[in-house]
Amino acid sequence: MQTITANPSVAPPSYDEINDYNHDPTVTIKQPTTYVEPEVRVQVSANFTRGGMAKRVGDRLIIDFEKVPCCPWETVGLNPDLKNYVPEELRVKGISPNVWEGWCEDLMKVQKKSPSVSGCMCLFCVPGFLVQAMLCAIFCPISADHPLKSLPCFYGDWHVGLDKWQRKVNAVLNPKDMHAKLKTYKPFQRAPKSVGYNDRVAGKDENYEMSMLIIALTATESQKLMEESWDEGVNDGCTSGIGRIL
Repeated sequence: MQTITANPSVAPPSYDEINDYNHDPTVTIKQPTTYVEPEVRVQVSANFTRGGMAKRVGDRLIIDFEKVPCCPWETVGLNPDLKNYVPEELRVKGISPNVWEGWCEDLMKVQKKSPSVSGCMCLFCVPGFLVQAMLCAIFCPISADHPLKSLPCFYGDWHVGLDKWQRKVNAVLNPKDMHAKLKTYKPFQRAPKSVGYNDRVAGKDENYEMSMLIIALTATESQKLMEESWDEGVNDGCTSGIGRIL
């Protein structure tokens, strides 16, 4: 009688495979006593943080941040899963998962006050089109911090909320030689290549303002980031742009 011994490094044959030998009574299969699962090694690039939500470029973490949605009922900002993965560079300096999650959730709460593309178009262009757009840009401080900033036609409460969030986060990061800042790039080709860069720029033209959350990881890089403006090519000199921080 012929005996076939299975290899311990290979998964045991299925029932159907064993059954194929039933027609030949001279062949039997001896099953191994143990099955060793082969080791699979996955190499993770050092340029990406745990969870793949942020990308390290030099001494900075680049995190995707979509500042405004298309429609008013949408909320955009950080990747929803980002809160579950505190970047390793922050974790080793004492930023706990709970603190990181709280920061992400607080920022998304602020994002509920953000304008939308369609809302801005209606505010600036309906019903007066070009004339209305020019008047709004020249005379309406829609982004400024003033007593009426919380009205639906103003976005000052959003910018104030973003500024307060950054101050709160940096109160913790700065003593650890780190610094966070929201920045906007126009045209988007000037922006650093984030994890979601290609998906975000697909179909966009030169008018697209691409925002990122940047976290400097060293004292030297933090000082550089503090001295940089949020504005990387937007150049919004209109009255409607007064108070913008993104």
